[in-house]
Amino acid sequence: MEGNATNKKTARVGLMALVALALAAMFALSACAGGGKAAAEVAGEDRTNAKQVIMAAGDLFTMMDMGLTDADSPATISQDDPAYAEFFDKLLQYKKVADLDVQDVTITVSIQAVQASTAREDSQQVNYRYAVTQASMNVNGTAVSYNADKGFSKN
Repeated sequence: MEGNATNKKTARVGLMALVALALAAMFALSACAGGGKAAAEVAGEDRTNAKQVIMAAGDLFTMMDMGLTDADSPATISQDDPAYAEFFDKLLQYKKVADLDVQDVTITVSIQAVQASTAREDSQQVNYRYAVTQASMNVNGTAVSYNADKGFSKN
């Protein structure tokens, strides 16, 4: 009877060690998938704030006619370029971005042309899809960069 209890205790300890090892492996893999060390350097709130700016920019690219087409892809726009002043004015007023101190923004976007059918069967129009591929900005005093492949990092 005593040997049976010892075996159960040993099995539980072994199972806990196995679970701990599995969790450690998962955390290591998630660090690699999230851009490794650079992505981990951005604190949660700073990352969330920068992400709000990126998401708002994506929305505005779709809503505004900035004169950018697939021929311009990849296009880089900067907050200090007067040609994009209206875009950045709207960005700074956008929902969750309005409460942030956002400065020195540079955004690179890829642009893809998409043919869309209209109500007339013999007519089509070109729509554009925009994807933010890179960005750098200063949000609430923290310099943050974004890369679509690597995630967020501090400048």
